[in-house]
Amino acid sequence: MNRRRLLALIMILGISGASAPALALTLDEARARGWVGEKPDGYVALVRPDAPEEAKALVERVNAERRRIYEELARKQGVSVEVVAAITARKIIERLPSGTYVMDAEGRWVRKP
Repeated sequence: MNRRRLLALIMILGISGASAPALALTLDEARARGWVGEKPDGYVALVRPDAPEEAKALVERVNAERRRIYEELARKQGVSVEVVAAITARKIIERLPSGTYVMDAEGRWVRKP
């Protein structure tokens, strides 16, 4: 696997988490409100169970789209979806602003320093 090419594809596809502009709630807004966080497996999840339905629907849409992209990249690179997702997760988390919720290795939500 050519790791540089995989990372370039990830960045080109822009799967940093921004959702479609037509959506009422963007992923960046949901993160800023503390409703949604990034997981080390390349997907997002609700941080707070009392998040509004709009945030829950957003999580489902974002994860479905990410899964589609991860599968495509994995197929092209001849690696597992999990490898693509984990590499992408690291890149997304690196670029998140301080204070954003991320899941740590123990499965706890913590704010990024």
